[in-house]
Amino acid sequence: MAAIGNFFTALLAKIVGFAKWFLSVFTQIFKDIWNMATDLGCWFVDGMLSVAATALNAINIPFDPQTYYSMIPPEVGQMLGAIGVTQAITIIVAALVIRFILQTVPFVRWGS
Repeated sequence: MAAIGNFFTALLAKIVGFAKWFLSVFTQIFKDIWNMATDLGCWFVDGMLSVAATALNAINIPFDPQTYYSMIPPEVGQMLGAIGVTQAITIIVAALVIRFILQTVPFVRWGS
């Protein structure tokens, strides 16, 4: 009788081992599919951003602010730097860019 008990114990151990192996294979397949899906999403966003960068580079902008900076007298430039005008302009431009981006997203009309 002990041999039959050992047989069924070994058989159940093999079935449990197979079930654990099958579960690990299933979870690994799910992880791999999830990684492929997220990589596909990143690839799509990267492609869209490269198209946008190409389109923006195709626009010829003749405006060069460096020419206007050179016309500012050195004393005025020092005072503007001391009171933080460049940081203020950067903050304002960043806020405008964020606002324009939010305006382009449907159903996100915050602040308008």
